Amino acid sequence: MKKLSAKSVLLYITYTALCLTTVGLFEGLLSFGLFVGAIYCVNPIVAALLYLLTSLLGGANILVHSAVRCVVMLAFWGLHKIIKRKINKGYLLIYQIVANIFYLSYQFTNYFVFFDKLLFVALGVAFAYICLYVFRAVFVRGIAYKLQLDEQICVALFVIVASYSLSKLDVWNLSLLYFVAPFAILFCMSAFSHKSALVCSILVGMGNLLASGTTDCLAFCVLSALAAVCFCNINRYVSAVAVVLVDVLMSFFMDLHGQFSTVAFVPTVVSCFVFIVVPSSVYNYLMDTSGGCAEKYLGNSLSKKVGTYLSKQLYRLSDVFLSMKNAFLSLSMGQISAEQAQRTVAKECSQRVCKDCTLRNNCWRTNLAQTEKGMLNLAECAIVKGKCSILDVPQWLSVKCDRVSAIISEINSQAEQYNQYLQRAQTADSSKLLLGEQMGGVSSLLLKLATECKNRISYDHNKEQELAERLVFHNIMCVGATVARQGTMLTVSVTVARKDVDKDAICKITSALVKQNMMVEKVEQTESSTWVNVHMAVQPRYNVSFGVASVAKDGSVISGDTHTAIKTDNGKCIVALCDGMGSGERAEEMSATAISLVEGFYRAGFDNDTILSCVNKLLTSCGNEVFCAVDIVVLDMYNGLADFIKLGASIGLVKCGDTTQIVSGSSLPLGVLDEMSPAITKKALGQGDIVVLLSDGIVDCFNDTNRVAEVFVEYCNATPQSIAQAMLAKAMKNSKNKPTDDMTVVVAKLV
Repeated sequence: MKKLSAKSVLLYITYTALCLTTVGLFEGLLSFGLFVGAIYCVNPIVAALLYLLTSLLGGANILVHSAVRCVVMLAFWGLHKIIKRKINKGYLLIYQIVANIFYLSYQFTNYFVFFDKLLFVALGVAFAYICLYVFRAVFVRGIAYKLQLDEQICVALFVIVASYSLSKLDVWNLSLLYFVAPFAILFCMSAFSHKSALVCSILVGMGNLLASGTTDCLAFCVLSALAAVCFCNINRYVSAVAVVLVDVLMSFFMDLHGQFSTVAFVPTVVSCFVFIVVPSSVYNYLMDTSGGCAEKYLGNSLSKKVGTYLSKQLYRLSDVFLSMKNAFLSLSMGQISAEQAQRTVAKECSQRVCKDCTLRNNCWRTNLAQTEKGMLNLAECAIVKGKCSILDVPQWLSVKCDRVSAIISEINSQAEQYNQYLQRAQTADSSKLLLGEQMGGVSSLLLKLATECKNRISYDHNKEQELAERLVFHNIMCVGATVARQGTMLTVSVTVARKDVDKDAICKITSALVKQNMMVEKVEQTESSTWVNVHMAVQPRYNVSFGVASVAKDGSVISGDTHTAIKTDNGKCIVALCDGMGSGERAEEMSATAISLVEGFYRAGFDNDTILSCVNKLLTSCGNEVFCAVDIVVLDMYNGLADFIKLGASIGLVKCGDTTQIVSGSSLPLGVLDEMSPAITKKALGQGDIVVLLSDGIVDCFNDTNRVAEVFVEYCNATPQSIAQAMLAKAMKNSKNKPTDDMTVVVAKLV
């Protein structure tokens, strides 16, 4: 039992009204076609009762045939219920023919009558086929999607048949068609489009033409539609008045109703009055949900999507600069040279230590040159070596001066302050260089973004229309689609009914149309609760599965090795392993810092050189001998190209096809030198190829690098996680389960 909804009630009313108008046509076979079309969409028992009740107006003969037809159709419907198999359109049409066997054989007199009955049955089956499509399109799915060509043809034929039926009926000598035609034309104009109003007028007129053989009604309908469309820009009330005036003028000049009197205009006036009484909000709602909302919802969504993308990039850049701000709070304005520092230290020492000495005049006036030279030598020793001692004091000074210890202490204190200052100044200078590197990276990024934004977005309207039609054909209500291409980037967005969202089906249909594998990036709600936007992008050719195995150094709780695996917005996958020098908490902190910086910079879109240079300067500026060996693999998921970047890292392994290769590098770790040059190796990978990153704790457990490769080959056919665990277990066995360093294995496989 289908749930009784507003659409079902409207369908019952429409179905009943049409049954009443067609009950006497073609010996009741048109109304039977309505019944067959209705039971596909509503409860068959209710539809049968309404069909039988309306058949009473056709007489006993039609009632008998209708009852037999109902019994046969309901029997087949019950059979399908028992076997739990859905009754589809093909079965309905076959059962309809079976239900008419009694009608064909009843009171057989001659073959001419039999052929007439066959013709009527054929018309009934054809009309049932039309009703199946019309009821399904209008009442089951609703009018909120674009009709396909076959559905459009069925709707057009249905309107012609309905007009034909109405033309055969009179109410108080007034044609029933004129009570309906003006409203139908005005309704199509207000709820759909001007074009639909003109098409509706022609179809209604053609139905009357077939029924009456005259073109009067056809002319009235077409002229009414033209008048309504011409005046609709003023308001809908003027359009309704214009239709009434067309009726009056045609009645006066062309004798439209056979008479020119007030009564003759009643059908048109009543029809237009009903149109005016219906609130404008109803027509606006129908206009909004009849395929015209695609641009409204989808356009806003696409603009929002572009804005979100740009803001996301800018936010990431902002995070990078915020990290830089926290790292560099002050910048030096310049440095004092070593010569200046020596003179300053000597001067400070003479003022603080020698100011109340009885021999001051002898040392700093009589023997000024000798004393100054001795002080400068002591200051130089303290600044260069970090501390001066009694051994650095000239012999003549140690013999005649009784404040040698105080002089040494003061000079060492001043020299320590200068060295601290010099270290701060050098850090500030490194910060300046780092900021310069960052500004260059930001400039490149902004230039790249500007270039992308400058690329013209092209839309393929033919594919958009075809995509919407294909989705509708596969029972996915779609009110619009957008196929946009900007440079090499292709994006597809469709607005579909929430209840029909099937990501797999939508992707499959879209991929077949655009000849590329598409994936759903996002499903977002529109301003309407009925519709959602499904955004799709080209699916990368490859994906990556990962495996990680790690153990800390024997006696250490925390491992100094950290790793990451991230996917960026441009189809790149970054796999990185960072080995902090040493082990324990300090090594883990430094490696985690380095890996988080690398990850953040890659997410923001910086290039390899800028990222590694900036991270290296950050570590060298710490001044605490913070060294990190970094192993990075940048995989392009669209073409399989990979960049292997090594900074002091141990060997890596890569399996390309049936060949296993060793990837090595010779660069120093991050944080050793201010300037660094990473070793970068490029390789083309494909389906099933594997990349292995190893910390030096793993490699050191084997006799040579070839043995590491041999162990990998033994397990390369397993899953990435199994490979990582097996290689770690082998290394642990070689170290007798007492690792002398942190061990980590990271495995990535293209799938």
